[in-house]
Amino acid sequence: MQFRQITLEELAKYKDPFSLFKEWGITLVQDKNGANPMTIGWGGLGILWRKPCCTVYIHKTRYSKELFDNQDVFSVSFFDLNKYQKELSQFGSLSGRDIDKTKTSGFTLKYYQNIPYYEEAEVVIFCKKMGQTDFDINQVNETSIKTWYEKDGVHTIYFGEIIAIFERA
Repeated sequence: MQFRQITLEELAKYKDPFSLFKEWGITLVQDKNGANPMTIGWGGLGILWRKPCCTVYIHKTRYSKELFDNQDVFSVSFFDLNKYQKELSQFGSLSGRDIDKTKTSGFTLKYYQNIPYYEEAEVVIFCKKMGQTDFDINQVNETSIKTWYEKDGVHTIYFGEIIAIFERA
């Protein structure tokens, strides 16, 4: 399948950035053992340190966190949920520690500048990690949000400079 590179402005015309992460996305990171996908429902697009930025949030209990901590690049992909909901569900419910999720999904793994992505995606955002930080639970004002973190701890926020965006041609 063919992709074409688009600009941030074209992405905004294609899909409202505020609704993009309301649908499931897949973040992919590569290590020596292969690519590891994870379903994400939280993320954002914006400008950080005068650079176009994509942020993703990964909980400290996830295998993907170990990989993200040790890698400099990642991708975030968005799919047709009507077509791929089953595959996307498994990416969020199974661990890459235990199973090769790419193999079980049947998705086609591709690379752009050594950053993994799936050919079946509708839109792919490629990022170079600029930094990361953990949520500080003591700085969260909303009580209902604090209760999310009482048992298992907080998410880590990863800031990625957007280096390219592809859409299905």
